[in-house]
Amino acid sequence: MALFIWTNTLATGNAFIDADHHELVTRVNTVLECIAQRADNLALSQALDKLGSFTREHFAQEEAIMNKVGYARAQEHGAQHHALLEQMDQVIAQLRAGEAIDQMALYNSLTRWVVDHIQQYDREFAQTEVAQAQMA
Repeated sequence: MALFIWTNTLATGNAFIDADHHELVTRVNTVLECIAQRADNLALSQALDKLGSFTREHFAQEEAIMNKVGYARAQEHGAQHHALLEQMDQVIAQLRAGEAIDQMALYNSLTRWVVDHIQQYDREFAQTEVAQAQMA
């Protein structure tokens, strides 16, 4: 199973956001390694929990920047964050309850969400934020 690889297509142009995204990819890969190794529910839930903790911090920082610069799509962007965290919390709860999950669906969902979110939402925000900073 191929792991998730950072490429320049994921770069937003904002050094802070890109550094966090590198770390996000690293943590996603930890989850993907658990899936590839057919890890038990405990190991997978712990990896997802660590990913979730970092993701919550990253989203909070990103949303604070959006609010600070008055980003017009902050509410929509934040709703995307909330939806992902809710999905992640549901999967963690299922794993902790000993329920089976579709690990390939989790693999596909995580990688697709990260790529789509960065390319659609984060890049737009970062470029707007960079443009605003350059005009100040």
